[in-house]
Amino acid sequence: MTISRRRLLQTSGLAGAAVLAGAAGLFRPRLARAAATPQEWQQIVVAAKKEGKVVVNTFPGDGYKRALKTFTQAYPDIKLEHTGLHSQDFAPRILQERQANLFTWDVVTIPTSTALQVLRPAGVWDPVRPAIVLPEVLDDAGWDGGFERGFAAVKDRALAYGFCAVRGAGITINTDMVKEDQVKGLTELLNPRWKGKLLLPDVRTMGDSFWSMTSARLNLGDDIIKKLFVDQEPALSRDTRQIAEFMVRGRYPIALGVNPLLLSQFQKQGLGKNLKTLYFPEMDTVNSSSSVVWLVNRAPHPNAAKVLINWFLSREGQMAIQKTGVDEPGQNSLREDIPKEHLPAWAQRQRGIRYIRLWGPDVWDRAAVTKFVTELTK
Repeated sequence: MTISRRRLLQTSGLAGAAVLAGAAGLFRPRLARAAATPQEWQQIVVAAKKEGKVVVNTFPGDGYKRALKTFTQAYPDIKLEHTGLHSQDFAPRILQERQANLFTWDVVTIPTSTALQVLRPAGVWDPVRPAIVLPEVLDDAGWDGGFERGFAAVKDRALAYGFCAVRGAGITINTDMVKEDQVKGLTELLNPRWKGKLLLPDVRTMGDSFWSMTSARLNLGDDIIKKLFVDQEPALSRDTRQIAEFMVRGRYPIALGVNPLLLSQFQKQGLGKNLKTLYFPEMDTVNSSSSVVWLVNRAPHPNAAKVLINWFLSREGQMAIQKTGVDEPGQNSLREDIPKEHLPAWAQRQRGIRYIRLWGPDVWDRAAVTKFVTELTK
């Protein structure tokens, strides 16, 4: 696919200003919290048992299904009905049902893009904050950066909660063609030896490289994008699978945005064993992916929904979710009081590194960077 350099620059300003706006929202003053007393929590559980069930939709796959077995063991009197629909399937279905005055689901885990752009304007969500009442969940000590940092960066800081974080994309090298000590950071890719030899994702799309390049912009400055995506004359692709396949076949020595799940699938088949992904602080981000919990407006089982949401965010729930990997490997819970040793090394957050968190409407609003793009292309 051929893409002109000017067009790339006109549309690849990334979300630097947007992420900065979102990051600012993450550090607003702490909001008041109302923790339930043991007696109040017991009353919620009793009411949930009377409702009899809770209905949840999650990302498809066996991960959540396995994790949710722990919930049914903890609360056997609350029947759990589970659907695993992709956001592109879930959104039209719930909107159709609501038009027919049908209300099926109580709790949903879904990426912030669809949830905010499609379902929020339709009034599908109630704020999740009032439903979070367990003292264990509200305790800052249990969470990376404190409890408040998990909220999606909407104005009221109450709508949804991101409970896991997947580390962003790194640099993948073909070790038959590149020595590891030749790539010690992103700026190493600006070496003239790699001109015309890089495989890069088209940063105009919202893929892993979009976020890692946003982090690079904030850490290294605006000019890194022009130098890398224009001056180095890379091959560009919008197809995540194509990027992985090209690297497995040895067509390029270095790539950005190789999906770790796809790469692991190839390597399980004995392919791409010579590929290694390197992670560097200047590119580091964490994204909650589909691991953001939402409370459905007019939930038919409101008390059971509250029980499930608090279980999701409890130590027990997060251990179950992290252990199963839910929708992708390396799903690292934002809870810091649970074991991490079983996670792959690339998924473990390192102390002292500034990870940019990528959830919240500001991140998805490209209008916020129009001024930057205009100035870049003069």
